[in-house]
Amino acid sequence: MTFTAKELSSVLQAELDKGYDVVRIARVAFQLYQDHGVGLAPDLDEILLQLMAMEEGPEFEYSVEELRKLAQDLQNKQ
Repeated sequence: MTFTAKELSSVLQAELDKGYDVVRIARVAFQLYQDHGVGLAPDLDEILLQLMAMEEGPEFEYSVEELRKLAQDLQNKQ
């Protein structure tokens, strides 16, 4: 089964509701990538890789506002 943009949006929003924690969000992205890597659309593959990279340093971090916008954009994606 393919992991969808709406599903990623829901996961991201749920993680943000727990609070802004770059390491936790990066690790959730890593787990999603491990679980669904083969079935990911190329655009979701790239997004998950970017989220995973947040753990590598502040230059890769999204702000909480950027993450909320990403979640909203994913929710609205067709």
